[in-house]
This record gives sequence, structure tokens and C-alpha cells, in this order.
Amino acid sequence: MRQERDQRTTQPQRATLLRRAHELLESIGQPTSEELLIKHLFGAEAQAGTHAFWTTLLRQTLRSSTLFAEVGAAEGGLRWSLAAWRTTHQQLDEIEFVVLDTETTGLRPGSDRVIEIAGVRLRGGEAIGSFQSLVNPCRRIPPFITQFTGITQDLVNMAPTAQEVMPEFLRFIDGAIIVGHNLGFDIGFLTYEAQLQGQAFPLDGLDTLPLARRFLPDLKRFKLELVARHINISTSNFHRALNDARVTAAIFLHFLALAKQQGICTLAHLRRRLQLPVAWSGDITHITSAEQSDNWRADGKLSATAAASARPTGSLFLNAAWRHDFPDHPGVYLMKDASGQVIYVGKAKCLKERLASYYNHPLGYTRKMDGLLQSVKEIETRVLGSELEALLVESQLIKALQPMYNVQLRNYDLYPFIKIDTQHAFPRVYATKEVAADGARYFGPFRSRRVVDLTIELVQKLFPLRTCTRGLPPQAKPSEPCLRLHLDRCPGPCRGGIDPAEYRRSIDQVCAFLGGEREDLLERLRRQMFEAAQNLNFERAAWLRDAIRCADEVLIGQRLITGAVEANNLFIVYPSAQQGCDELFLIRHGRLVQQQCVAHEPTALCDGVREMLALARTSADAPSIVGQAEVDQINIISRWIHRHSDDRAFFPFQAALADEAEERKLIERIWVEIDAVRTLPTAMEDTEKAEGVV
Repeated sequence: MRQERDQRTTQPQRATLLRRAHELLESIGQPTSEELLIKHLFGAEAQAGTHAFWTTLLRQTLRSSTLFAEVGAAEGGLRWSLAAWRTTHQQLDEIEFVVLDTETTGLRPGSDRVIEIAGVRLRGGEAIGSFQSLVNPCRRIPPFITQFTGITQDLVNMAPTAQEVMPEFLRFIDGAIIVGHNLGFDIGFLTYEAQLQGQAFPLDGLDTLPLARRFLPDLKRFKLELVARHINISTSNFHRALNDARVTAAIFLHFLALAKQQGICTLAHLRRRLQLPVAWSGDITHITSAEQSDNWRADGKLSATAAASARPTGSLFLNAAWRHDFPDHPGVYLMKDASGQVIYVGKAKCLKERLASYYNHPLGYTRKMDGLLQSVKEIETRVLGSELEALLVESQLIKALQPMYNVQLRNYDLYPFIKIDTQHAFPRVYATKEVAADGARYFGPFRSRRVVDLTIELVQKLFPLRTCTRGLPPQAKPSEPCLRLHLDRCPGPCRGGIDPAEYRRSIDQVCAFLGGEREDLLERLRRQMFEAAQNLNFERAAWLRDAIRCADEVLIGQRLITGAVEANNLFIVYPSAQQGCDELFLIRHGRLVQQQCVAHEPTALCDGVREMLALARTSADAPSIVGQAEVDQINIISRWIHRHSDDRAFFPFQAALADEAEERKLIERIWVEIDAVRTLPTAMEDTEKAEGVV
């Protein structure tokens, strides 16, 4: 009896130690020495007389969990890291995955328990093993669960308990990335069951639910059976763990194949792609009455008949004959009043569809439309080669013509940047609205000051950097450090005696992070978010979610347009609105230098790319000071790249490709990828939001 009581006491203690070790490694973000781990976990110094004891205890503790990995010997002992870090840059074909599923007595871990666990282990696109076991929950199974799953009380009464099953299942998933459909549900239950045994369960993985939203945008509902049916995967005996795991595994392999076609090769790249916004599918989940449902189309939008009966529409004021002349191409449109004055400028990926929507637009539906359609006496259209060109031309026209109904783009916005003065021995990271050739690093433009502040706050939490503007030794006298030093948020250069080289390494990491090169840091934040949610720390989880969302949006664009104000060269090749043609964009220093429409055939594309390369070689260097017009253009291009980064039509290049073989390889790669893009459904979304109408 005493032995059992001691065992129950030891298990929670080990779980607490593992949690503390996990938190420390997450906060540091890199392999850590045993000396620091011993001090953090046990509150003890590994002195000469006790070093062997504490080291043995630490290693026994960490080796009991698959969350930790030894990364080689260091002075004074081993170094430890999180096992999940090893897969950040691995190719998807090299990673082993375990697709799991559970059946439970209900929906809440703790009050409800697991009754069946199953998993399928995958590697290189093939199943290499499976696991399945019923679990005795030591409580009654509700009748509706038996009806739902087919698992009866008699079946589980004969099954092993979670105490027997969990260690075996943890060995089965050891070293693999877990995958599931609505994975958070399964993780919640398995984490609870593991903690009861003093074990730790992985808190992160890949969820096929957001993968389905990303790769199947036309699907309105994403239940497992509906996704399987949509991609022609045979199903049987749903709501049994092993069968569901096998179906989920087949779906996951299908998504990996789609990801590979889109150039997604690493786990970090796949997770980063899942942060991008997903097109709304139009799913209507609730309609209050039969009368209301008659007014809604199947795609979830108010029918034209119902809208017209509710209030008058733009068709009362717009000439019906104009509709026949609207072109079916991307471009800009200029609405004019009786005196020929342009009162509104807009853009569209399809002018015909966009302008036709004004005829059905209810008057008075929003204040921003008040008076516009009543004043329109003429609509001029200008066909352009692509949505990107339309965005740039729209911005230029609005600033030049100052239409009364355009507000958002009428003036140059003072887009914020993040500045790091790398000329200083101990640089700060701060926001600025001015960009100059002063040797500093600039990152941006950001869409708002709030995103900048959130990103800077994130950087200051991840890296130990100074934030104050006080003078530093030796020019100034040493001063008393602030609270950030005691929180390990700043090394305290104000005290003096700090190594600038060590500080510079942190700055280099910050620049790599803001430049989209440190995918592992975002991975760490995502794991912290999952862990906070599992610990019911929803406030911290929400903060991390918002921080990841804002930072990720910026960093995805920065991956392609890093340091746009310094030196960025980029080809954008995109299917043209003109039949059988492609649009070529040459981006230099983040700005559009030239656009060209060429026929979609190898010779024409080759000639067009070579002409642009010649132009890039002779283009001037980046200006010493970036004006607001250029910043505005950089911001438009950066946002457009962010929305279309899965189109695989972006090609960074060196301006001076002296080697003819390198030039030929670039041209061949451009042809292969644009040919693949043309076979995909168009990714262009009409993002007009009434476009700044007052």
C-alpha cells in the first residue's frame, strides 16, 4: 500500500519537473546546458560534491519523456533541446507522422474518458505500422455513445485501462509528428490520460481540418466523412478509432501530395501556409425561419429579388445599357458626375462582375454609398493586365485625381517600419515612419502601427534587448539597470562590461526573424499557444494567437520581400487576363520597375525574362531616401504577394546573373512553375471593401 502511495506521489512530481523543463527550453529557444536545467528544475547548484547526483536525476527525468532530446556533449555535461525542434527544417518526405484518433465517453476531458485509441504511423507516403486498443474508462458508457460508436460496456470491461495502454501508445508515437482531424479534441483527452500516469503527451501537431480548408476551398463543411467523400477516399465503419485514423491518414497523404505540387517541402513551410487566410466558403449554418431561408441563395448571400424588394437598388440610377459594354477583364473604373468630374475610382479583377454588382446594390445599405450612385453619369473603364497592375494604377489615380468618394487611398499613408540601427554597439528595435540610407536595417512596411507594436513586443519577449534611450558606457557613466535586467529581458548594457559581440548575435537573430528566415521561432510560439490553451490559460493563448497571426502575415511577405527598402530583386510571373498570355513583373528594391505581357510559350517568355534581366542590370541603386509614393507601392506589392504566396509564381534573383547557365536555369524554372500555375484554379480574390467610399 505504501509503495503504491509513493508511486502516485512520484508521478505528479515527475510531470511537474517535465513541465518546468519544457517551459525553460521554450523560453530560451535553443539547446540548454544541464547546469542551468538543474538550477531551474531542482533549485540546486551542481557543485563538485553533488554534481553526479543531480546530473543523474536530471537525465533520468528527461529521458523518461519523448519531448526532450540530447544534442551532444558540452563543457560540463550534455545539452538538451526539445525533440520537436529537430523537424522544423526537415523535408516532409523524411518525417514520420502518426495519424491518431480516439473515441471517448463524452466531450470534456476529466469528466469524460477515452474508450478507444488508434494510430497509423506514416513515412515517405506509406503506412509502416498501426496501433489500436480499447480502453477501460472504469465508468459507465452513455447509451448514445454506444449507439454512436458501437462500443459496448461489455467490450470495455474486458479491455486494459489507460494506465496500461498509454505507455505503449506513447512508445508507438515516439519521435513522430502527430496528426488528426480536429486534433485539439484528441490532444485534450490524451494529455489528461498521460498526466494521470505522470507522463507528458505532445501538445502540438498537424490538424487535417485547417488543411482541408486550405486545400479544398470549394468544400462548405469539413467533417471527416465529407472530406473523404469529396476526394474519393473509400470509407467504412466510421466512429471507430482505427478506421477513422486510416481514413484521416489517406486524407493527410492526399494533402501532402497537393502541398508538394505547390512547392511546400518542409514542415515549417506547411505550418506557415496554414496561417494564411482561407477564402470564405459561404456556408450558412443557421437560418431562423422558412421565410428567411427563401431570401438566401445556396451560397449564403441575399438573393437579388429579396434585396430589391427590401429597398431600392443602384439600377434606379445607373444606365442599363452600360452593362453590355463592361469588359470581362481586370482593370480600373472611373465614375464621373454630370460635369465629367471623377468622383470615384475602383479596381476589380473582373470589371464586368464588379460593375454589375452596383446595379443590385441596395441604396442606403451603408453610409459609405450614400449619394455616389445617384451622382454617376458616366463610367470609364481601363483594362489592365492583372489585378496587381490594377491595384497600383488605382492607387496612383486616386492620389492624382482626389475623388470625393475615395478616402482610404487619397493620401499617402505613413506606413510604419521597424528600424534596427546596426551602426550602434547595442541597437534598439523600434518603430519609424521614415526610411533613410543611414546604414540601419528597415523591415516593413507594416499595415498598421498596432501590428508594429505587437511585433516589437514579440521580439522583446523572444530576445534580450535594451529598450531604453539612456546613455551607455563608456560615453556615459554606468547607471542602475531597470526591471528588464532582473526579468532576463535585457543584458543591461547601461551597467557597462557587456560584450557587444554577444549582443550582436541577438540582433542578428532578430534580423533573421523579421526577415522570415527563423521559422523555428514561430514554431516555438505555436507550441506555447497550444500549451497555454491546454493549461486553460486562455488569455495568454489568445495573446499568442494574435501575435502569431500579425507577425506571420508580415513575415510571409518579408520572406519574399525582405529588406525591400535596401536591395530586393524579384520576378513575379502570373497568368494574364489576355487569353494565352502571361504577365511579367520586375521588382527592384521592392518597387515595380516594368511590367510586360508575353505569349505563354517558351520562346516569348525567355525573351521577356532576358529583356527584364538586362534592365535589372542597368537599373539604378536604391535611393538614399524612400519617398511616400515608393513606400505606398512597396506596401501594395507586399500585401499582394502575401495574398498570393501560394501561387508559386515568385522568383527572387540576383540582378547581375553573369553566368549564362544560371540565367538559363532561372528561365527554365519560371517556365515550369508558371505552366503549373496555369493548371490551378485562379487564386485571385476580389478584395474590394467598398474601397474607401465615405
